[in-house]
Amino acid sequence: MGKELAARKAREVGAEIRQFAEQLRWKVYHGQGYPDWGTFFSEIEELGVQIGDAVCREFVQQAVREQAQADQQCGQEHRCPTCNGPFDSREPEAHPLLTRRGEIGWQEPQAYCPKCRKAFFPSVQEFGDSGGRQL
Repeated sequence: MGKELAARKAREVGAEIRQFAEQLRWKVYHGQGYPDWGTFFSEIEELGVQIGDAVCREFVQQAVREQAQADQQCGQEHRCPTCNGPFDSREPEAHPLLTRRGEIGWQEPQAYCPKCRKAFFPSVQEFGDSGGRQL
């Protein structure tokens, strides 16, 4: 998904974002919905940045977890990248994944090809335009 499509999707959920921001604002500012008079703009902005980053990390972590689970349940047969034979799936391995908004937990799928006697991570098969791993 490119930046333009991502921006369009963000605009599509704009009403939900505004509603969620309002709920957070009321919770953070103890039921009054606004900071005390005299609170510096930089403090308000920093709180917004920290909350935004936390929301982003949670969004990404949920999305990659659900994507991996859906792939495991789809029944599609994956093949070994070396010999193109079937492989055995193994328990996912916990890896921290550094995003632009901080670190998230990622359960990386693992596999083993008995023919090649090679272990590998099936999620690392191609790279996207951004140079990051395509999950």
